[in-house]
Amino acid sequence: MSWDDYVNRNLRGAGFCYAAIVGLDGSQYAATPGYVVLPEEAKLMSDLLSSESLDAITQEGFKISGQKYAFVRGELEDDEGTILVPYVQGNNKEKSTQAVLCMRTAKCLVVAVHDPEYSNGISLGTVLGT
Repeated sequence: MSWDDYVNRNLRGAGFCYAAIVGLDGSQYAATPGYVVLPEEAKLMSDLLSSESLDAITQEGFKISGQKYAFVRGELEDDEGTILVPYVQGNNKEKSTQAVLCMRTAKCLVVAVHDPEYSNGISLGTVLGT
């Protein structure tokens, strides 16, 4: 399966309206048409998700694809100190229903945007299985 297939079948198919897979250096591997995660945004998010704290974004939020998001939640490791897939979730400051999820793997950053208006009314909780 190619990166494009993963974005279109798995992420878009799950109910995300935009998605991208970018390298930890910010290079874009695949994305939904017209959706671009800027290299500097990807690099900052990658660095943040490999750090020991999310404090840098808890107050001010963060930008992905030029959009400003308020920090909602995130996790770098579980309570036992086990390394998980580090992630951050944020809500768009201008579009209250839109949310972004950024996950860092060993080789890439997966970014997925959810908006019930463009996802056939599917909630983010349903998409995430929570």
